[in-house]
Amino acid sequence: MADHAGVAIIGAGVIGCSVAFHLARLGRPGVCLIEKEPLPGSGSTSKANGGIRAQFTTEINVAMSLASMAILDALADEIGEPPLYRKAGYLFLTGDPARLSAMTAAAAFQRARGVSVEVLDAAGVRAKAPYAAGPILGGTFGPRDGFIDPGGLTNFFLREATRAGAKTRYGAGVTAIERDSSGEFRLHTAVGEIRASAVVDAAGPFSGRVAALLGVDLPVVPVRRHILISGPCPSLPQTIPMTIDADSGVLIRREGNRVLIAYSNPDEPPGFNTAFDPDFPIRIAEALEARFPAVGESGLDIKRSWAGLYEVTPDHHAIIGPVPGVPGFFVVSGFSGHGIMHAPAAGRAVAEMIVRGRSESVDVGALSLERFARGEAIHETMVL
Repeated sequence: MADHAGVAIIGAGVIGCSVAFHLARLGRPGVCLIEKEPLPGSGSTSKANGGIRAQFTTEINVAMSLASMAILDALADEIGEPPLYRKAGYLFLTGDPARLSAMTAAAAFQRARGVSVEVLDAAGVRAKAPYAAGPILGGTFGPRDGFIDPGGLTNFFLREATRAGAKTRYGAGVTAIERDSSGEFRLHTAVGEIRASAVVDAAGPFSGRVAALLGVDLPVVPVRRHILISGPCPSLPQTIPMTIDADSGVLIRREGNRVLIAYSNPDEPPGFNTAFDPDFPIRIAEALEARFPAVGESGLDIKRSWAGLYEVTPDHHAIIGPVPGVPGFFVVSGFSGHGIMHAPAAGRAVAEMIVRGRSESVDVGALSLERFARGEAIHETMVL
């Protein structure tokens, strides 16, 4: 016998759990989270860096970040200790005059939209990042930016959703989706059939495959990204901002007594490969040692390092909203590395669409699937 749900959410990572949480807070019953892995949040969410920033150059990314920050601030007392959102800041630095000019213009754009951001000269950058070496002309710093605990946020959303009655199905990979004449969806999964009035595709890197089950061409592809962990690095302050060398693309942040190092390889081909590339550290070694020598000297702990998947769209912006021609089918995917930071706002937006017919908290019209057919791709210059 098939299970019945009002809303079936495919994917129990931070995005899917956020949708479930906000549906619960809006009073929508009959929610079922469907996850192909044996545990929630064990896919891309578990491999995420966890940064959150409002230093972007598109209206929608700024709006999504500010909305997520406001949600997290509002939930802080309910979440309790330790906090899941730590405002350590994001510091972008550069030694290139043209790049500093662009960063200064970006800061003006951001401030006009309510973002707290300051432009720093070389001395200001070195005061915040005494561990940065090499030529520095200046940079920008966002004090409300910082870090989110991906697993902690996922667990909070999931706990509250299930307390409100949401059901979960793990090890339940979806193999087929049918839609009958009444508009009801029939999801065939590894643990049986689930029928639902609405379906949310929050399957991250696998969202394109899920959409294809309904004949929908969703332009989301998986791209491997690496995270490196240094050896113990006692010379750096215990708390540092997410520090991005805009000249090389290498970024660092604290991870306990070690340092997390990330870099987005522009030559990485799309694919589901999550094997750690042993040659990857060699690609960034020179830039890392030149800009952050203390981190370079601490060495790399390859056994603690990992690779995961971004879910990338052609314009590196998410796709959020209903799918034309398939009533009741919603997509919330393609965050291109911004999934953790935008999960609170994205989950609320989709929940509002389902319950109220439209997103009231953030205007996500710019993130509709139709934008690609209309030739309205969005251009973000601050992509990490």
